[in-house]
Amino acid sequence: MSTTITDTIRHLLMEEDQVCLPGLGTLRLQPQPALISPMEGKALPPSELVTFNANLVLDDGRIVAALENSGAYTHSEASKSLEEFIRNMRENLDAGRSFTIEGIGRFFKHHDEQLKFTPAGDNFSKESFGLPGIELRPIVRTEKQRRAAADPMMANPQAAKDNGLNSTTRVRKRDVVLYHPELRKALWYVAAFLFVLLVFAGIYQVFQLSIDSVPDTPATEAPRLPSKDIPSNRVNVSPGPSAVEAETIKPEDPPRLGDDRVNQEPTSSTPTTSTPVEPDTQTTPAATPSFPAQTNGKNIALIATGLFGSQRNVNKNIDRIEAAGFLSFSEPEGRYTRIGARLEYSTEDELQDALERVQRLFSDAFVMEINGEKVRD
Repeated sequence: MSTTITDTIRHLLMEEDQVCLPGLGTLRLQPQPALISPMEGKALPPSELVTFNANLVLDDGRIVAALENSGAYTHSEASKSLEEFIRNMRENLDAGRSFTIEGIGRFFKHHDEQLKFTPAGDNFSKESFGLPGIELRPIVRTEKQRRAAADPMMANPQAAKDNGLNSTTRVRKRDVVLYHPELRKALWYVAAFLFVLLVFAGIYQVFQLSIDSVPDTPATEAPRLPSKDIPSNRVNVSPGPSAVEAETIKPEDPPRLGDDRVNQEPTSSTPTTSTPVEPDTQTTPAATPSFPAQTNGKNIALIATGLFGSQRNVNKNIDRIEAAGFLSFSEPEGRYTRIGARLEYSTEDELQDALERVQRLFSDAFVMEINGEKVRD
């Protein structure tokens, strides 16, 4: 009878995962992961082990129902058999002895009268039932075996020679050479060097773009035109000589003895008069440069606006000058390029007005040259 109830309990645990021992507690299955024990040298598959909960003592009727369904017992006979099994188990436990259910585990009472359970270790999982543990043994390789694992041809060179080197063997040997530690280290160094070169090239390109985007500043500060007006007697605004026909021009007759023209002093059509200049008793103005006048009454001035080293900035500022209505000019000065506005004027007021207009666009603009001569302070 005891064997029948034990088999019934094991069957219920396998099928329903739990079964109650009335008045004692409930047996349940708990999943366990795969285990590797280096100390025992074994690897155990996943399993489900039996655990015991002493707080669930209410009879669930599964054992009696399983005995009755087997057809060998009636309900009263099944209940009586279970009661005898539980009474026998209690008597052994109360006497201080342990009680073992074959294939399930061992019950015993602790010194504090608490019922304890130790599982037998059988696997109740349907998925991994019957899988044995695997013994783990360390793999010890000799130097020859390591070389054979890396290159099979090195393990048995005579066999490779006898069988011949086919294309597959040659490809495998080439792969082994490519994965050589020293060669791989050298390839890493080459790749790092190329990466550093690419980084420096990118930094250089960014630096060049930043230089081109920033306008150049004048290398040297050139002298500016004095703010005071140029005296009218320093600027020649008189009209040039009238045009004559070339055929009407002929030399005069040479003077003869007794000719009155020999003793006459040269005269000019326009007498020269000197206009006295009243001295300035308060301040003495700084000397102003004198500029030669053009024969047609027009003066040409070059107003410098900047000195640039980038052709891109030169073109951009020349467009600004021409958009303002001035003629532009450019000339090299060393490794830089001087640019500015070219102006034709008749009076000093026109020059000053044009200079002020240019200085609204370029604050550092100044008169650099008038009628082909450099302006000096």
